[in-house]
Amino acid sequence: MPRAIRSDNGEPFGVPTRDVIPFMSLWLIAWGIQPILNRPRQPQDNPHVENNQGTSSRWAEVFECKSIAQMQQNLDEACRFQRDIYPVRRIGNVPRKRVFPGLYEKARPFEQALFDEQKAYAFLAQAIYPRKVSAYGTISLYSQKFQVGFKYRGQVVFVKFDPDSLSWLCLDKNQNIVLALPDQRFSKQNLYNLNICQ
Repeated sequence: MPRAIRSDNGEPFGVPTRDVIPFMSLWLIAWGIQPILNRPRQPQDNPHVENNQGTSSRWAEVFECKSIAQMQQNLDEACRFQRDIYPVRRIGNVPRKRVFPGLYEKARPFEQALFDEQKAYAFLAQAIYPRKVSAYGTISLYSQKFQVGFKYRGQVVFVKFDPDSLSWLCLDKNQNIVLALPDQRFSKQNLYNLNICQ
């Protein structure tokens, strides 16, 4: 299990508009993994990972794989080769395993019990999203329309996630709660299975 994953802003890791927290980021947070997003349109923020992903993809011949199982097997073998066998010139023509034994000694084992949706909910609850109410009395959150009411047409409301009820609390300009909008897309099961973004 990695402690952090850096990615670009493209889906599914990011949201190019950056007006919501990406689903994938919430999923990673629930696993105890810190998501790190590059600045928009700045691939140079992540050159080593971009290069390594291309190399791993070529070594594992992912486009030739007939199944997910074969792709995983190829990727595992490519990783083993990259760490255990491949000599790296900049570290004295020896494999990474010899110079960085911590890659093996400090592994974070994958355990299903580590998934904690409350971490994701707490992170999501920190954000407050302004939304302009449409002429039809609706706002949009994560590509879904919610009815707020015609009396708020043209106004800006503020939306905050409530972990206890899995609802969006809609606040007026004075921060008074005007209604709650249930959103079961964020249930533990949907978050765990990443069904939210389907």
